[in-house]
Amino acid sequence: MGFIRENILKIVTIIVILIVAILVMIFAFGGKNTTKTKSYSQMEENLKTAAKNYLNDNRKLLPKDENEQSKINLDTLVNAKYIKELFSIDDENIKCNGYVSAIKKNEKYKLIPYIKCGKYYETRSIADYIKNQGIVTSGDGLYQSENKYIFKGETPNNYISIGGRLYRIIEIDEDNELRLITVKRLNYSTSWDNRYNVDQSKYDGINDYSVSRLKDTMELVYNDAEYFSEEEKSLIVPHSACIGKRYLSDNSIDGKTECANQIENQYVTIMTASEYMRASIDSHCNSSNTYTCSNYNYFNDISTTYKTITGVADNTYQVYNVSNGILSVSKASATFTFYPIIYIDKLSLYASGDGSKDNPYMVR
Repeated sequence: MGFIRENILKIVTIIVILIVAILVMIFAFGGKNTTKTKSYSQMEENLKTAAKNYLNDNRKLLPKDENEQSKINLDTLVNAKYIKELFSIDDENIKCNGYVSAIKKNEKYKLIPYIKCGKYYETRSIADYIKNQGIVTSGDGLYQSENKYIFKGETPNNYISIGGRLYRIIEIDEDNELRLITVKRLNYSTSWDNRYNVDQSKYDGINDYSVSRLKDTMELVYNDAEYFSEEEKSLIVPHSACIGKRYLSDNSIDGKTECANQIENQYVTIMTASEYMRASIDSHCNSSNTYTCSNYNYFNDISTTYKTITGVADNTYQVYNVSNGILSVSKASATFTFYPIIYIDKLSLYASGDGSKDNPYMVR
């Protein structure tokens, strides 16, 4: 008894160490043959790494053409022993399914993981995450318009940061791609077009976007690393641009006139004539010639003046501008700086943020 009393602390310490060792062994070797992770994001990264290693060993499976996509299923990676089976962190009895999309962009390959672990977790695209925050029918927020989702109002939470540049989300289109506009003008001056116009007998420009200087400028800035970072370009996807002309008597704001004519595979554009008006929630904003469209409109927080991609149908040399909420016109030859508009990939994943200016959405 004297020995025990004298060595009680040592005995207790030894017992505690033995218990901890046993518990460690149980967690280390017990349970399923699975990859242990502390978070679902880590699980996604493990899946992405496995796919990268698999593709390095099977390069013929990589997409060959720009923007082409291939898919590697989780089961393929498990069977090839590049990763162990994945199970829900919340319930080890729930097996996770998944895949990795491999996309070729700018001569590089981008890998995007996706997993679904029963009711507990599913990888979310940025588009799905934003839509799940709620659709509104009044006030500031995201509105559903047929098969699109459009941000409207004075202060909607539609900020998103990509590559250190701040954007506002204009809409989520029918393909789940996000249409974004920068909150700062690009430091590049251009004319819409400065060619000789035979109707005017002057160098007033020609308002056909498909052959315009503006189209050339959009291609130039996209391909210049000074204007768009590699991170931005890894997310930007080509998209159709609405380039239909509208008559001076046309006061519509639904965008159907502009989208009656489209040009494919555009990486960077600027806003259409009616796009500004569509963002207002003022009940009196029902025409392109009313100043009320400048009310309750987040575009005003960016700027009160915009050059648009839309030409005037009544002639061959004028284009539309937005000025203090209404449409005006100017010669195509006038120089200006602009707010680029881009689309980002529907596979872009939500990382963090609530869409406010201080905490913008982030993607991964």
